[in-house]
Amino acid sequence: MNLSKQHPLYFIAILPPLGIRKEIEGFKEKIREDHDIKHALKLPAHITIQIPFRISKEQEQELISKLHIFSNVTHPFPINLDGFGKFDKSVIFIKIKNHDPVIKLHSKLTEMIRSFIPLKSHEISSKIHPHVTIAVRDLKRSNFQPVWEDFEIREYKNSFIFDQLVLFKHNGKTWDSINKFSIQQ
Repeated sequence: MNLSKQHPLYFIAILPPLGIRKEIEGFKEKIREDHDIKHALKLPAHITIQIPFRISKEQEQELISKLHIFSNVTHPFPINLDGFGKFDKSVIFIKIKNHDPVIKLHSKLTEMIRSFIPLKSHEISSKIHPHVTIAVRDLKRSNFQPVWEDFEIREYKNSFIFDQLVLFKHNGKTWDSINKFSIQQ
């Protein structure tokens, strides 16, 4: 049996509070309306902490259990959103001002996951650049410049306290939030 058919995809993220997600959804909708670029609308606004990886159903339960333990020893911290950025001509995102706490969280989470799941090399990101994507995949080199011109000088600032991790699972078509893990104060 093909492993990709056997084991579903998962990823772990931070979700901003609903009000901020709705503001960011507005940016994504504007891009869809003005430029017919809509792939980023498939997921709520988020900061990826663990890129997609495949595990078995048995490992899913162990992961959920370990994420509960992990969340109990992790502390909340502020996340400041500040303006827009880009990766080459393929991604437009909202910048995060204070990368260090997010990078440390990613490092500790990756270490915990790798202690019981043999992640493949393409499932491990040794370096992350924390951000919230607003245009990706269907943003092509040919349509990048007009979208970027709409956002490069636009101001956007907001902040929230990281107090929850979210585990997503791919259902074959879309990503579903299957578990939330509250960070203890």
